[in-house]
Amino acid sequence: MDASPSHGSTLADQQSAQWTATATVLARIWRRLLGVPRIGLDDDFFALGGDSFRASRLAVEAGRLFGVDLPVTLAFDRPRLRGQAAWIDSTAGAAAATADPPHAPDAPDAPDAPDAPAGGPGPGQRLTTQQWEFLDWMAATDPPRDPGTVCTALRLHEPFDPELLRQALDAVTRRHSPLRTAFRATPTGRLSPSTTAHRPPVVEVVDAQGETPQERERHAAELARAARDLAPELPHDPLVRALAVRLAPDDWVVVLAVHHFVFDGWSLGVLLRELGLRYSALQTGDRDPLPPLTLDHEAYCDWTAQQWTLNRPYWQRTLHGAPRALEPFPGRREAHRFSRRRHPLTLAAPLWARFRERVAATGGTAFMGAATCWTAVLHEWTGADDIVLMSPVPGRTLPEHDALIGCLVQSLLIRVDTSGRPDFAALLERVRTAALDAARHQFHAYHETALQVPYPARIHYESWGGTPFFPGLRSEAFALPREQQSLDWPTPNGEPDLSTPELIAEERPDGTLEAAVVHNHHAFDGATAAALAEAFRAHVEAVAHGQEPARA
Repeated sequence: MDASPSHGSTLADQQSAQWTATATVLARIWRRLLGVPRIGLDDDFFALGGDSFRASRLAVEAGRLFGVDLPVTLAFDRPRLRGQAAWIDSTAGAAAATADPPHAPDAPDAPDAPDAPAGGPGPGQRLTTQQWEFLDWMAATDPPRDPGTVCTALRLHEPFDPELLRQALDAVTRRHSPLRTAFRATPTGRLSPSTTAHRPPVVEVVDAQGETPQERERHAAELARAARDLAPELPHDPLVRALAVRLAPDDWVVVLAVHHFVFDGWSLGVLLRELGLRYSALQTGDRDPLPPLTLDHEAYCDWTAQQWTLNRPYWQRTLHGAPRALEPFPGRREAHRFSRRRHPLTLAAPLWARFRERVAATGGTAFMGAATCWTAVLHEWTGADDIVLMSPVPGRTLPEHDALIGCLVQSLLIRVDTSGRPDFAALLERVRTAALDAARHQFHAYHETALQVPYPARIHYESWGGTPFFPGLRSEAFALPREQQSLDWPTPNGEPDLSTPELIAEERPDGTLEAAVVHNHHAFDGATAAALAEAFRAHVEAVAHGQEPARA
């Protein structure tokens, strides 16, 4: 969830907080979260690049350091450093806080494991809630479905050694236990995962074919797409794969693909950073440059399982009586298979900037604004007064989580009351309140709540500070199509698919919003996706120009 508003601190805040110990410690947290070298007392958290995710991180980290329970709305209510420090000192009684950096907590005692279905993980195996959900999801059809891989492709513009890449990848798999997961097929048809001592990656080297550079580039693109679309068979195939395509001695395309069961989008940045450091060290003969992890995957899973217990009452209350799906949904036809297609939509940078400004002025983030527009579109399309959105968040709320590789993503369920024909500002406030409450309780057993709301309205919002690259080498992103159209699954138990078209929105470095309505093409025509996309555009344009979106 991303980028956000700017409100001034109160006069009392400004008068009571100078560069106190509290302000100094907060500035240190700001610098780490926002990636900026200098922070001033009157700087605005959101103006420096803060967003909903970082605001949640700020509340958690500062609360842990100062020994108080800070509200997730801290950065929204007082976005300036001066106001935050004054509020903590006066309200939370933290004036005696020291400027020592936070320390990673001791690993918690392992909680009782959740009830495991037959054919669950091996003894002692720790899983995240998304992995539990994947096990259920894969086993729900015959043949089993597979979530595929998280994949990126890079163009390298200098001589490259694939053997050093293999060694660097091998070192990363030894460091991060999820990448060493092995699977055993059980008599019930479920997969049983367990951690092995070593599961080597596979690196394939291929020469691009063609008489001209353009022909070789086209061939490299074909090979990259084929590598991305390769559907692994979990009991046998490697989890970590790389394809190195040589176009010339100093021109390569490298494709990295890691199975989604053990990897998420955030992990990709960690993987590329560690690969770059290890590759450079191997080139020069230096020692391993990476310090030991302060928290391993197993301790992370133990900690999150404890949060499931703490947050379970909130989710039981919040989702009581929630609709299982948005139905009827005009344009949906009965379908017993699922395969994704997308209808693209681009919003120009000036339009999106105006939209962000308007939303910020009414107290919301860009994500909240997009979610409000999408909720309004779904409400007008279906007439539903009770809509449950689902948006993924990284599942990393503490500094020691940032270095972990794994499938840690949390599925945030945001239940929105759309009754009473609210205008945009009123609906935005409802979305904002629900989203912040959900973020505060984000660590929940999604494999349990998914049974209550199996077909939420999905929205995936991303804000990129840059494109992927290989640290230490002259590199750039190599484009790959987003959707793996070759994936085509049966529905569980032959039941009709009740999924809702999904909004995917990516805020690019140049300020444009690259969006798409992604749908099951067995259940929806492209015309339905196009109509939903244009309705979303119309809502954004109306808000950006200070108008109330037209109602259907």
